[in-house]
Amino acid sequence: MAYCKANSCYNSKDYSWEDYCSYHKKCLERLRKTYSSSFSNVEALDTFETHFNGNCGWVVTYDYSSSSSYPYYVWIVIYEPSYRSISDDISAIKYDNYSGLEYATDKAKGLKDKLQNSGGWYDTPMLEVHPKANSYEYFSSLITSPYVERKEVGNVNFNHYIFFANGSGTTPSDLDRHFKPLDIAKVREIHKISGITYYHFGIYLGDVGSGGKRVCHFTSESDGVRLTDWDGFLKDRIGELYRYHPTIPFKYPRRIAEQIAWAYSNKFREDNYNLRNRNCEHFANMCVYGINYSEQIEDRKESLRAAVGVPAGAAAGAMGGLGIFNLVGSIALAPATGGASLVWGAVSTAATGVGVATTVEAVDRYHEVNNGKGSTIKLTNEMSESNGKLGEKDNWLSDKIKANIEVPTKEYCRIM
Repeated sequence: MAYCKANSCYNSKDYSWEDYCSYHKKCLERLRKTYSSSFSNVEALDTFETHFNGNCGWVVTYDYSSSSSYPYYVWIVIYEPSYRSISDDISAIKYDNYSGLEYATDKAKGLKDKLQNSGGWYDTPMLEVHPKANSYEYFSSLITSPYVERKEVGNVNFNHYIFFANGSGTTPSDLDRHFKPLDIAKVREIHKISGITYYHFGIYLGDVGSGGKRVCHFTSESDGVRLTDWDGFLKDRIGELYRYHPTIPFKYPRRIAEQIAWAYSNKFREDNYNLRNRNCEHFANMCVYGINYSEQIEDRKESLRAAVGVPAGAAAGAMGGLGIFNLVGSIALAPATGGASLVWGAVSTAATGVGVATTVEAVDRYHEVNNGKGSTIKLTNEMSESNGKLGEKDNWLSDKIKANIEVPTKEYCRIM
């Protein structure tokens, strides 16, 4: 009897001249439909389950058109069935090519082992399999498809105009249908005074308590980590709302839940909001991705530095009149993240009364942006740093979040 060519599969083949059983043929048909020619020459594959998804697999392909000595490619495939208003999704992470089928298969099996044991001796799934985890990369190349899926929620008719006088803004009633627990929510905001556009970030948790609390976010208005309903998160914000969903968790999801619970219970960074180094995006990215970094602050780093430019040797309060106005005005018009409280704790307001630094040393410290990091970051370093800043706690909140985390239902074809 002839058996299916798929690794660990002992189903018989439908016909002697075919390579795969009907189950794995369906998997391949779905892959080829989604990725066209990328999966036209499959040499080996396997399907497997993990703690976060029962619909995973690896595939080794061969590039017949390549003149390279390394024509084999390895892919990790993750499939998520449709969920409420979220359509089904296939993500395939591609790895560097290999010289032989045996080398490629060994690599694929190793990645499978790491994913299956995440939450055991591995608790950072994405860190174990991200092909760029050990190199310095732009944030946008780490937090992008196929590692993180970004989708706009709603349509052109979705606007939130709460702060306008007419009060016509409304929150869509079905937002919960568009998010999964531990997704990052990002909403466009327009500064009331300057008109500058920026984005506010939060973490969707599902229903975690009375009052419809569903989002955890770090805000300058309350200067701390808060749990709010959708209205509280979208307050004073307008326009597009985005969902960011890791296809493979960066950290064990239950660990993320415990870190969020710890941050909330321990009043993490309470009364210590800082636009440049401790804002809402820093907090959300640190909890979900393990990356203590704000992309929108990095994109505006030079303008933020210039906003507090002080001539060398200037004494405290030495700038008067127009100089102080320019300094404070620049700060006020800077692209805030999560509110209008733009001056951080190290800057004293007592001596001047206008929110400027009272010492040159304080102004120098104020120049640090994005925690002193550059335009590129290393994922391994970031996750080590963020886990060192965040504790973990089992309590009512972590239990609520864990209860909301749903492992995608196993489909008949587990890759697709």
